Amino acid sequence: MRQITLLAVLLAICSPLHAQDLEDYVSKYTSENGKGYMQPLADAFGASINSGLYHGARIPTFGFNIYIGVETMMALIADDQKFFTATTGDPFSPATSAKTSTIFGSTTGASVTGTGGTVYNFPGGLDVSKVPLAVPQVTVGSILGTEATLRFIQVTLDDNYGKVKLFGFGVRHSISQYLPNFPIDLAAGFFIQKLEVGDIIEANAKYFGVQGSYSKSIFTFYGGVGFESANLDISYDFESGEDSASTISFDLDADNSARFTAGVAFNLLVMKLHADYNFGAQKVVGIGLGFGM
Repeated sequence: MRQITLLAVLLAICSPLHAQDLEDYVSKYTSENGKGYMQPLADAFGASINSGLYHGARIPTFGFNIYIGVETMMALIADDQKFFTATTGDPFSPATSAKTSTIFGSTTGASVTGTGGTVYNFPGGLDVSKVPLAVPQVTVGSILGTEATLRFIQVTLDDNYGKVKLFGFGVRHSISQYLPNFPIDLAAGFFIQKLEVGDIIEANAKYFGVQGSYSKSIFTFYGGVGFESANLDISYDFESGEDSASTISFDLDADNSARFTAGVAFNLLVMKLHADYNFGAQKVVGIGLGFGM
């Protein structure tokens, strides 16, 4: 069995999970079962990468402002994301459906008994309830109340995977400049992000939303409502024997659509610390630390 375990790669990027045995799990899923098994990964990735994009809504009309920091996000895996209904494959008979583990579910998958006492064992999962992600982020402004945000990571893995690259870009524009004396700051922004893992994974995420914030002393209370989308195009080679190989491909759309954010930031001179909670189909907790002026 070739050691091409795309889940191990993605989880190695997104979290400190150890997934050296995933090739044994995923190799058993070469059809629609694979989509159900990995769908929660698409949901967690999409919601996480669209988090931490802002920690306030105040954008000066003119002047130089910069923020450099690290954004950490943690997708909270719900119980219903740990199970899905899978169907036994050939040559097992009769075809049987069962509730079993997703990639985030129990390490022990379901078992069903068929003709002649044969047993079909579905793969288990990683048995995790949290999936963290961390990315560097730079925000620079502002011109006419507009600022730009950049995220970028590039590392080289082994010959099987090649380069891993994450690139994200977005802009936000001040709405407050058009509303004199309005009691809170308002802004709107649009962000796009892309992750590539060699020729195996291509993931894309988009977010558009409106943010509001209110500052008091060293505290900034902020929130926002937005609409997001994310999809993962996954393709890898599966070899069941020396002379037998096939390409397995998945195109997964994250279930996330609308999201609501509530958070607080602490502004200690040039150091900025913030934390927020994101409500939606996928819950995410975010914490960021950086320096700005």
